[in-house]
Amino acid sequence: MNRKLWSLVALLALLAWACGSEETESGEIGGRSPAFTGELIWITPEELSATLFSGPATVVNFWASWCGPCRSEAPVLRRAYDEYGDRVRFIGVAVDDTAEGAYGFIDEYQIPFDNYLSDGGPMMAQYEAFGIPFTVFTDPAGEILNVHRGIIDEQVLGLWTDELSRLG
Repeated sequence: MNRKLWSLVALLALLAWACGSEETESGEIGGRSPAFTGELIWITPEELSATLFSGPATVVNFWASWCGPCRSEAPVLRRAYDEYGDRVRFIGVAVDDTAEGAYGFIDEYQIPFDNYLSDGGPMMAQYEAFGIPFTVFTDPAGEILNVHRGIIDEQVLGLWTDELSRLG
């Protein structure tokens, strides 16, 4: 699919998603919310892409509660959010997980940013990932700047979140 057609599909998905979505506590639809609201919503690859097109620069981390490496990187993501969360949007996507498992993971690691549930197959295909965890970095226009496959460490995450914070 060419880039213009993909952009149109993503925009239409965003509009459809926004029309059916409730406002966040801050009154924004599809924007950055100040903290995880406690409700895990199912998200498709198309809806995620549309959300990313709405800016700002974003870190999207794909994880599962049953994934040992995901548990290792959760504190790193929490610290990065604490440092950059006012300048960079963070989103978590629990793939192939149960709501109960995902809620437990979020509570255990005190993850404050928005998280969603999703089917791993389509999400993995969209980002050409072969396993979790993986982390996607996008600019404010939703363009993918980098996909980090595997456990992300503090140094790599710090470099990318610092770069994203300059983009807005």
